[in-house]
Amino acid sequence: MHNERLDEPLSDEELKLFVQYLHRFANHDVDISVRMEAGDPEHPVYVLFGRDYPPVGDASDYPRPFADRRRSASTDDINDGG
Repeated sequence: MHNERLDEPLSDEELKLFVQYLHRFANHDVDISVRMEAGDPEHPVYVLFGRDYPPVGDASDYPRPFADRRRSASTDDINDGG
C-alpha cells in the first residue's frame, strides 16, 4: 500500500475515521490477539491488539478516543463505527 500523504499527519476527519475503523476492527477481526508492525520501516511501531492479556499498568491509563465528545451535538457513536 502506497500513499503519497504518508509524511502528513491525519486530518481531524481522517482521525475520526481511523478511530471508527479501529473500533470496527477490534469488534470484528480481533479474536484473541493480532500483532503487527506499522509505520516507517526504519522506525517501526509494533502494535498488539489483544483480548487475552490484561493491560500493562492500570486500565484507566487507556482512555477511549473522543470520550470527552461522546454525547455532543453529533449523533455519531464512535463505539459502533458510525
